[in-house]
Formats: sequence, structure tokens, C-alpha cells
Amino acid sequence: MEAVVRDAEGLDIYLQLAAHDRDYDRDVLLLARLSQLARETEPNGESGQYGTIDIDNSLHAIVQSPLLFPTALSRWLTTDADVRLGKALLNHANITHLDQHFPQPYDLTRVPEDDAITTARRLCALTAAPSVSLGWTLSMARDFPDSTEVRNRAIELLNYHVEQLLVSTVELLAAEESSFLDLDVSTEALRKARDMQRVLDDLPRLRELEMTADMRLLHSSLKRSEHREIHRRAEESSAFRGLLHEVRLKYATRPVIEVRNEFGTEEMALPMSSHELRVELPLSELTDPVLGLVRRNQLWRSTSP
Repeated sequence: MEAVVRDAEGLDIYLQLAAHDRDYDRDVLLLARLSQLARETEPNGESGQYGTIDIDNSLHAIVQSPLLFPTALSRWLTTDADVRLGKALLNHANITHLDQHFPQPYDLTRVPEDDAITTARRLCALTAAPSVSLGWTLSMARDFPDSTEVRNRAIELLNYHVEQLLVSTVELLAAEESSFLDLDVSTEALRKARDMQRVLDDLPRLRELEMTADMRLLHSSLKRSEHREIHRRAEESSAFRGLLHEVRLKYATRPVIEVRNEFGTEEMALPMSSHELRVELPLSELTDPVLGLVRRNQLWRSTSP
């Protein structure tokens, strides 16, 4: 069992970040203390994550706070010395919002305009959960309505989402729970995405690539039945049928528990239900990984994607 590393500084930071009352000036100092603690902490060599429970808990508390998260993420992803901490924070956000079906809104009114733009680009470069990267981009367009630069960059990144994450973008922008339904850049991006989706829907498709988990299970079951029938017929016509002893193994798609009691032995099948979580990867990652890497590097360096 791994030892849990705790220290007074990390615990104090976590307890204050997890408190319900928020004070902007105090929060800025807490984030600075946390970043300094993270710089002094060696990361896990395998995962790149921090080895102290207090830093991990602090990041979790920040993700759960609508006031702390935008400030922390925009500071750390735009500061070279704190990028590792920013990535760790983003990992917590991705886990929280991975299965979310609407863009996550953020309050960016206390985030400098340049930092908001850079963070939006780097969220795309780090392939953040679409609900996070799209939510940040739309929040940026909403909270800086008079900035031509923000509008241009928001349109640019929305086009990136449409091109690279078409299915997720349509689902997120069209969600009834979205707080950006009346935002002009959101409605325009949704129109473009639906137009592109209609074009793609008219193209021929391979059914095997669109099967759900249940369909794949049924398909594999049919293939097994087909293989068993082929082997059965081969065995019936084999010259070795009467010479070899046949042993059959019983197996099923559901686990079975054998229960022995005073009345004998009973078998109890455990009901199973399928669960799947769809995660869409950027299109260029699937069609041209080299181009995908180039695009991510361009986004990280804050140049046009």
C-alpha cells in the first residue's frame, strides 16, 4: 500500500479552497501557494500526476468551484512553470464533464482577455472534453461581447470544433440545457455543423463501424454460432470421430454462480447490462495523425489552426 503524503501547507490550502465562502484576493493567494507547492513536488514518473493527496484534493475542489476554476486554469495554462499543474487540473475537469451533453458555462469576467483566448486554444490543443473546450469558447464570446479579437478567435475555434468534433459539437450546441442557445456565434456554428452533417449523412456508410455495444455483442454471438456449426459438421464427417474422446466446455455470455445446498446444486445466472460511453476523437487524429499533431502544436503556440 502506498503511503499517503500530507503536509501542513498542502492541507491548509485544500481546506481553504474547499470552503464555501469565496474572496477573490484570498483565492489568488491560495492559487499562488498551490502552484508554488506543485513546483516543489516531483511528479509521478509514470502518470505525470502529483504524488500528494492534498494537491489532488485541491484540484478537485477547484473544478467544483465555478469561481475558482476559470481563474486557476487561465493562470496555469498560460504560465510555462505551471503548465503541468494546469494539465492536471484539466484532467480533473475532463473526468467531471466527459459524459456531459451540453457546453459547460464559465464566468470569464475576471480572466484577462489574452489569457482567455490562449486558454481556449490550449484546451483544443490538449483535446479537452468537448463540453469543456466548447463551453470555454462560447463563454469567452459571451463575456467579451465588444472585443473584435475575441469574436474572431471564438469563430475560429468554433470552426475547429465543427471540423474536428462534428458529432459532439452538434449534440452540445443543440442541447436544450445549453445556456448559449441565443448566442449568435453558437447558432451560426450549429447551422454550419448541421449542414456538414447532412453532407456526410448522404455518403455511403459501413454498418460495422456504427454498431452499438449490444449490436457488437449480438454480432459476435452469431459468429460463434456459425463457427460452432462449421466445427460440428466437420466433426460428424471426420474419420477420427470414433477414435478420439470428445470433451466440451460450457461457456456463456453471462456469469453463472454454482450454489450448493441441502437440496443439491443450483446454478444462478447473474443478469448483465451493457454500458457504453462514446468519446469522439478529433478527425485529424484518425485520418492523419501527423496533421493532427501539427494542428495541436499550432493551437498551443497561439497561431491560426
